[in-house]
Amino acid sequence: MENKVSKNEALKCELALLFGEQEENIEIAAQSLKVLSHPARLRIMCALRDGEQTVQNLEYYTGIRQTTLSQHLSLLKSRGVLVSRREATYSFYRISNKKIIELFDLIKDVYCT
Repeated sequence: MENKVSKNEALKCELALLFGEQEENIEIAAQSLKVLSHPARLRIMCALRDGEQTVQNLEYYTGIRQTTLSQHLSLLKSRGVLVSRREATYSFYRISNKKIIELFDLIKDVYCT
């Protein structure tokens, strides 16, 4: 029993060294990945893969009704996945970081081959 406890403690120390200062980043990453785990939001990401789009275009491309689409866009934006800008009466959305596009491409390669 003592050997098992010492192995668990060693593993705990090793993990603390590996992730100790990354706890906040791990939490942010987990929240961002959770927000992507919805079919409608994955459709939005597909539509934004090649660049910025208006809400009207996203509604057309995804087939998601505007009220529902706005809720999904707001959630993606609040998690840092998307950024937006306004121009006159139009809202434009784009993926916030090229690394997220790379991640999305990996997901697409695994599941959409």
